Amino acid sequence: MRFLPLAAAAFALTLGAGTAAKADLVIQGRAAQALHCSAMLFMVSDELYQAGYISRGDRNWAQGAAVSMLAYVPGTESQKVQAMGQRFDKLMRSRTLDGLMKEYNDTAKWCRKNFL
Repeated sequence: MRFLPLAAAAFALTLGAGTAAKADLVIQGRAAQALHCSAMLFMVSDELYQAGYISRGDRNWAQGAAVSMLAYVPGTESQKVQAMGQRFDKLMRSRTLDGLMKEYNDTAKWCRKNFL
């Protein structure tokens, strides 16, 4: 999938949160919803894989689906990487892992219906 390196780079941004950041991007409306759904799916699939609940193939499929949701987000690939990094950071700062999993379970069907 074309955007898989983009998503992997975005996920790596969470590891380097202490690096100098560009000005925050402002994404609103439907694009912000797609970005949020994408980030949740990407993070949850990685957590489930790391915990041994899903296979590598399932994780890769889920992350590919997460990246495809970025088609609803405007901007260049670089801006989308930045936006994913910002969203990952916000999710990590504002939710526990259990909270993120619950939110994902509560919204996954809606995200799939609207962005896949």
